[in-house]
Amino acid sequence: MSPHLLTWWFGLMAIGGIAFGLNAEEQPFGRGVLAHPLVLFAACVLAGLVTLRFLHVRPVTQLISAQSLAGGAVIGMACFFLGRWFGASLVHMP
Repeated sequence: MSPHLLTWWFGLMAIGGIAFGLNAEEQPFGRGVLAHPLVLFAACVLAGLVTLRFLHVRPVTQLISAQSLAGGAVIGMACFFLGRWFGASLVHMP
C-alpha cells in the first residue's frame, strides 16, 4: 500500500465532502433522493474507485486496505456534514 495513495485518498475524501456539503443547502441538482448531494458524492467516490481499479488492473483492496477505505468514507461523510453546517450557518447568513 502506497503512502502517497493513502494521502490522496484521505485528502480527496475530505475536500470532496466539504465541496459537496457547502452546496447541499441549495439543492443544486434537484430535490429527489438520487439528486441529494450526499448520494452524488458517494456516486463520485464509487466512480473514482472503479476507475482506480481499472487503471491498476487489480482490486482496490490490494491498493488500499479495507480499514483505510472505511476511514476515508467516515472522513468524507464527516466533512460533508461540516461543509453543510458551514454553508448553511456562515455563508448564507442574512
